[in-house]
Amino acid sequence: MASGVLLGLAAAICWGVADYCMRGATHTVGPFRSLYFMQVVSLLALGLLVAPWLRPSFAGASPSAIAATVGLSLVIMVGAALLYRSFHIGVLAIVSPIAASFGAIAAGLALLSGERPTALALIGLALALVGVILSGMAPATPHASGESGARRRLLGPGVLEAIIATLLFGVAYWALRYVVADLGSVQVAVIGKATDFAALTLVVLGGWAARRWLPTPAFAQGSAAAAALPLAPRSGAFWLWLIPGALLDVSANLAYNFGVAGALTSVVATLSSLFSAVTVLLAAIFLRERLTRIQWAGVALILVGVSLVNL
Repeated sequence: MASGVLLGLAAAICWGVADYCMRGATHTVGPFRSLYFMQVVSLLALGLLVAPWLRPSFAGASPSAIAATVGLSLVIMVGAALLYRSFHIGVLAIVSPIAASFGAIAAGLALLSGERPTALALIGLALALVGVILSGMAPATPHASGESGARRRLLGPGVLEAIIATLLFGVAYWALRYVVADLGSVQVAVIGKATDFAALTLVVLGGWAARRWLPTPAFAQGSAAAAALPLAPRSGAFWLWLIPGALLDVSANLAYNFGVAGALTSVVATLSSLFSAVTVLLAAIFLRERLTRIQWAGVALILVGVSLVNL
């Protein structure tokens, strides 16, 4: 259990700093290219730094476990894409605590699947849920009107994306424990990053083919089409944000996988979800992001809630 606690906390610290770094990357070149090159750097790190040391083997791996890992990896990647979009358009100190609630979802599913809940754990899950609602409430803006105005008053920029990402993360990270038990922690990380890279590369190739062979409306009307951005960003600032963010993210994934392999998912997932405390602290110090009192109350409830699940 002690190792599970340490690995959960290690995942939280790595994810918290990684989210702060990826916020900088997405603000430099956008969410998609940040997500794509994050997989490139992560695969290089796994192949050059982790694999020679831990020597993962896929001998005897069942096709069903590999297929399940591929599916879960795609779910997590979609969640990551939504989360990075929320970093790009929203306030980091708001969307990060919402994403942290994935731990409460994963812990709740683990409890329902056989891990015995305590009264404090149930209270913690309820507090986290209330915290998600409060932390996502943006103050009303003077330009809000009609239906869109009501939506802006209830959900700030990036909040909806963060909530969907949280649901996807919660289910996928709960299910990871089953494929980790079958394949191994490093193997699951390698398959996951390779799957993400392959899927995103197909998106890139599909977009290139569509632009190359299918005329855009502007082109069909005789006007010049906008020039495509190069895939590889030339901004040095982007790489300064992305490389540490990708290395920390893959470190967090490995810590989480090793954690659920030897400890209760409810413990590791809950402690891992404390990454928002790290991200919010960094955002407050370096980005000067300010929250309303209700939003701070929501952040506090999330942090208290995910802490109580572990008691």
